Amino acid sequence: MKIKDGFVLRKVPGMNLVMPTGRNVKAFNSSLMLNDTGAFIYERLQQGATPEETAEALTREYDVDLGTASTDVRNTVASLVEAGVAEA
Repeated sequence: MKIKDGFVLRKVPGMNLVMPTGRNVKAFNSSLMLNDTGAFIYERLQQGATPEETAEALTREYDVDLGTASTDVRNTVASLVEAGVAEA
């Protein structure tokens, strides 16, 4: 799982937005809003962490069990892939 080049996460008060850059601006033509958990997952994946490593980090950051964290990571990855921001 990899975040595609040409997307950045911008944090503005109360919002976490994934924005296209460069050539992606024309093709994507919008932004993707993430909650704080989604932004945490996005940042870890962008840094090259595996989904498994990201789920483990999520358990430490948000004090959730590994099953819940793994489900959150899996759902967020699916949303990012569906939006065209990530590739499996």
